[in-house]
Amino acid sequence: MTSAFASKSVDRRRVGRQRALLAGKLANEDATSTVDCVIRNISADGAMIETTTPQLIPNQLHLVQIKEGVAWDAEVIWRRGNRIGLSLGDRHDLRESTEKQLRALRAIWGQMALR
Repeated sequence: MTSAFASKSVDRRRVGRQRALLAGKLANEDATSTVDCVIRNISADGAMIETTTPQLIPNQLHLVQIKEGVAWDAEVIWRRGNRIGLSLGDRHDLRESTEKQLRALRAIWGQMALR
């Protein structure tokens, strides 16, 4: 039984994702604008996030996972309502990073981690 429905349910991800319910922050490339989000699932190379303001999300951005103090370079792959699928690139440990371009992300994470 090969129906159109069966072919739609095929998972095309290279790495399986784990369900999550994590506080996150989305930032534009220079971290001058941020939006709160919830990370619903995540893997080494992708994530699905939920936000109340999906229209404000640029295609190239950073995803900051508050609890672990980690940020990824990210790209929007799909959008459906208030959910957005991201492809994750380079991972940055904000607890140890001293790179100039990550200072703004580190400051954002520091403010959120104190709450």
